[in-house]
Amino acid sequence: MKSVPNVTPGRTLAAIGPRGRQILFAAIALVVIVLLVKAVFGHHANTYEKLAYDVTAALQNNDVDAVRKYQNAETATMITRGLVGRAADRLAPLGKITSVKEVTPTDDPPRVHEFDVAFAKGMVHEKMKVDPDSKIVHFEYNKVPQ
Repeated sequence: MKSVPNVTPGRTLAAIGPRGRQILFAAIALVVIVLLVKAVFGHHANTYEKLAYDVTAALQNNDVDAVRKYQNAETATMITRGLVGRAADRLAPLGKITSVKEVTPTDDPPRVHEFDVAFAKGMVHEKMKVDPDSKIVHFEYNKVPQ
């Protein structure tokens, strides 16, 4: 008895036909174009959004040293365990940071940046002022509902 391989006939690219190949190539081109547009024009965090993300994450984690790292020499001395602990108590329950978007009004003074920070369980509005070296000299966030 001859054994017959278990082969399921499929359609090759040549068997699809010219119209089918055009549709297939058009679909592939569309996917590539969408991915390119997303990569080029999609939102990329700017320097200050990254800074706001890092400081907020450090506050959530109750990491005093990390918070101080982003401050200038003068304001770093004002960062206390109590201050960071209170911020952690308010921010940690909001869950993971999902996005940070700069929303600085055009009439804000120079080097002042404002952000909307989205978390898994809420949002916070933050405002920071930085020195010429991009170190934080003032940072505040709106009160998180209890």
